[in-house]
Amino acid sequence: MLGSAGKGFAQNEVDALRYSRTDFGGTARTMGLGGANVALGGDAGSFSSNPAGLGLFRRSEITVSAGFNANEVNSTVYGSEAMNSRNNLNIPGFSAVFTTRKADDEEGDWRSSTFGIGYTRQNNFNQRSFYRATGQLENLKFGEYAAQLANGDPHVNGELTYNTLQELAYKTYLISPEDDGYYISPNLVASNIFEENIQSSGSQNQWDFAYGASFRDKLFLGASIGLTNVRFKQTRTYLEEAPATDINSLTLRDELRTEGTGISLRVGAIYKPSDALRLGFSVQTPTWYNLTDRFDTNLAVNFNQAPEEGASVNQFFAADPGEYEYNLTTPFRASGGAAVFIGKNGFITADVEYVDYSNARLNADDSFNSENQTIRNVYDKALNFRVGAEARLDIFRVRAGFAQHGDPFKNSDVDQAKTFLTGGLGIRQSNFFIDAALVYSKYNSVYSPYTNLEFDNPASEFYQISAPSVKNKHENTNFVATVGWNF
Repeated sequence: MLGSAGKGFAQNEVDALRYSRTDFGGTARTMGLGGANVALGGDAGSFSSNPAGLGLFRRSEITVSAGFNANEVNSTVYGSEAMNSRNNLNIPGFSAVFTTRKADDEEGDWRSSTFGIGYTRQNNFNQRSFYRATGQLENLKFGEYAAQLANGDPHVNGELTYNTLQELAYKTYLISPEDDGYYISPNLVASNIFEENIQSSGSQNQWDFAYGASFRDKLFLGASIGLTNVRFKQTRTYLEEAPATDINSLTLRDELRTEGTGISLRVGAIYKPSDALRLGFSVQTPTWYNLTDRFDTNLAVNFNQAPEEGASVNQFFAADPGEYEYNLTTPFRASGGAAVFIGKNGFITADVEYVDYSNARLNADDSFNSENQTIRNVYDKALNFRVGAEARLDIFRVRAGFAQHGDPFKNSDVDQAKTFLTGGLGIRQSNFFIDAALVYSKYNSVYSPYTNLEFDNPASEFYQISAPSVKNKHENTNFVATVGWNF
């Protein structure tokens, strides 16, 4: 939960996955179709799937989207269940598309060209979670964890490493050295009740500057440059109660704020062998991020009696606020898709996307060799499937979709794939349209407030720590409405 003053406590495989695993976005039309837009084109959702889709525009267009997101997390640890939720309003998309097209009687193989600017929300980080564990929970004491961190500390000049969790524990009397130099905690003898509140906010958004062209209205080519902005804030408050020991309670609070930008390139093509079939393909380079973490951490310990003469029963110590700049490279992506049109009655569209999460890399002046090896060991290749359909009833549109984003973990007792169910409605007029979509998604995750430790330390009775494992079930309902104008 906390690291050194140089390399921050949060740069690890969790961060790499957070910014690498994105959801599908775009207009309400695209989201109502389950994000399956690689071969479809002709919609501002092409910015986040395949820029070649801009070549299918016949008129210029402006769209604005608004959304409401409801998130619920159900957490289970050692048989105890708890739930928390968070809702928020957002602007998930905006686009401006400018098309120049030759008249039908005008000669030339290149029939149209389109330039567009699009804004797409790739991740919504707004959520709350809570868990509380009670009962006989042996060997799960936070003080013991801090003591073993201190026992593994290099102890430069006899002092614990500055701005670390073990230093906070020492400054608040949660741990203390014995005569032989090994650290212990006063609350090693009882099973403690523990709980944690985690609140996250922010988003990951991308601005795309794209160009698409039509060759004989059969082959459509496109390319885009994506500029991504990241804002993430997470506050964690861990509470442990130990009334049967020298300590009544302890509260560890840390706050992480991450900001940064990234850049990527996407190219794609759509081929239309007939009016009834379209085939699409797109490739996105890794996104190269420059990120800055800012973090604050403090520990408060309440004792039954003063830990030493002249000391207060209420101890508090805060680490110096930290700041750390580093780079993240997310994985390469490749997508393919097909769309089949049923005359003027509608269509069916499907996509598959390949991404290898183990290729994410952290980099900075400090070495990230250990973290990058963990990324290679923990994460795996994944396939993301999406399928959608639209029925056309005069000016009305009815849509439905399904998507599954593969589990990014190699070996996990919990399946962490994401499943999406979508639906949507739309109205199309000659110069105006409005669409609405409802996206329901669910997935599982596993979280530990601290990591497993094992020190081969025969001088200490307590040399192995098993971290508690919290299983979370996430459910998210997202409503999006898009208004568009053609000109």
